[in-house]
Amino acid sequence: MNSSFPQTTLQALQPDDADYAAILDVARIPAEQVLTLPISLHVDSLDRYGAWAFLLAQLRAPDGRRLDFSRTPLAEQAAAGGLSDVYAALLKQEGAQWRIVAHVVGPGDVAWESWPQDHGAPAALFGQ
Repeated sequence: MNSSFPQTTLQALQPDDADYAAILDVARIPAEQVLTLPISLHVDSLDRYGAWAFLLAQLRAPDGRRLDFSRTPLAEQAAAGGLSDVYAALLKQEGAQWRIVAHVVGPGDVAWESWPQDHGAPAALFGQ
């Protein structure tokens, strides 16, 4: 087997996998920038397909409690019931580094449905 070929099967990453913490660290940055608060991400799924990764998580306060959106720029949207606790991020590995390709904070629908077409990510990463 030639190890120069990228992995081409879907892999559900676990906390003890090498890239798990690095992906979460990179993914957390744009969420914190949008919310202007420190957050933690409670992972629902973190899948990798080759050089791509897709994170689906719940936004939480650093202590693990539900995030108080009233202290964020999205307070009005949250008060109107138009904001979920969901965070999704699409990442791509370039060399040893992961970078954000797309992300969404608090969507009310499946905002990542078009990401395979929009960003060239493998559809298998999204269960398509």
